[in-house]
Amino acid sequence: MKQILFTVISLTFLVSCSVKSNEEKARDMIEPQIKAQLIKPESYEFAQLQLDSCFSNSKMRPEALMFMLKVSKLYNEYKEHISDAERAESSMTIYAPSYGYQDAHSKLQQKKYKEKMEKAQRKAAAVKEQILQSFKDNMELLMTMESPKREFVGWTAIFDYRAETAGGMKIMGQSLYFLNKDLTEITHSFSDEEMQDVDPDKIQDIYYDFEKELQELFLEK
Repeated sequence: MKQILFTVISLTFLVSCSVKSNEEKARDMIEPQIKAQLIKPESYEFAQLQLDSCFSNSKMRPEALMFMLKVSKLYNEYKEHISDAERAESSMTIYAPSYGYQDAHSKLQQKKYKEKMEKAQRKAAAVKEQILQSFKDNMELLMTMESPKREFVGWTAIFDYRAETAGGMKIMGQSLYFLNKDLTEITHSFSDEEMQDVDPDKIQDIYYDFEKELQELFLEK
């Protein structure tokens, strides 16, 4: 009887030791993807893995990050067009009539900068429409993010590693991964560069610059 009990305990111990932790499961899936992207995969070194639960109302949901990444890039483009329009308008004033007089060269230059200004303004307006359309298309997502209700939808993994560049310098790298509930599949991934483009301050600037239009969109809901 004692021998049987000892055998059962030993088998239980062995099984428990062979069960991988959630972090190990995530690492096993992520590491091959990272190594495949490296210039020198043989130089790869694991640094750290932060695994956290992801909930339906989290701003760290992949859908939320993709939305913020998209509108952040569009907003950068919008601001560039606005700056181009302002520079062109400023140049127009240089060639404006002085004391009611304007020579042929000044007229030509003013017309040129006026066309540049109007073109930049049209481009800015078009990008603004894309931003507002993105908000409209993702209204349900935005409302969910503000909801007090939350549901477990998967896992987030911030993965830090070291690897060599083409020049032989070893640097730190970081990527963000999303995994399904069972930790059997990577559903989304974001590079460090992409995450840097997700600027919460830009999102706030969008809410400020387009406050009237966005209020109308939310009122429709």
